[in-house]
Amino acid sequence: ARSPADVVEIRPMQNVRAVKTFPKKLMEILSKQDVTEYITWLPHGRSFKILNQEGFMSEIYPRFFKTTHYKSFQRQLNLWDFKRITKGADRGAYYHQLFLRGMPNLVKRMVLDKEKDKGGVRPSPNPSDEPDFYALAEKRPLPKFIPDKSPLPMKVCYTELPPSEKKVYY
Repeated sequence: ARSPADVVEIRPMQNVRAVKTFPKKLMEILSKQDVTEYITWLPHGRSFKILNQEGFMSEIYPRFFKTTHYKSFQRQLNLWDFKRITKGADRGAYYHQLFLRGMPNLVKRMVLDKEKDKGGVRPSPNPSDEPDFYALAEKRPLPKFIPDKSPLPMKVCYTELPPSEKKVYY
């Protein structure tokens, strides 16, 4: 007979990345119904486009990120290896091979390229190498977009508290 001391409980590993990465937050933003006038998936679901840059940065972005500068958003896209489409109907949209509509689990495999943060020369875009997502969507369609109807989070205020209001925990 087994005694309770012989029983060992094995628990599954917790998600090591408890903090939401930029791609996870971006996927969350794109899943919301209330954002489609600012940012949206393109019909094939393999890229997204900013439709209203000013509105996106003032109304949507601050609800998920500290900064409100579009250059910072572009820098994050670059560090996470998103590519920008430079020709055709999707011109100005961004894509990444692991950032696909309806497939949020792929985002976990995305890697931050810390070397890009050190500066250097970025390769110039080559329009002839850009994928045809519409042809690809016919062969391998992605799940349809089902918007998340839950409300957007409140805008986050990151102002510093005065010293008299700061709490110290020991």
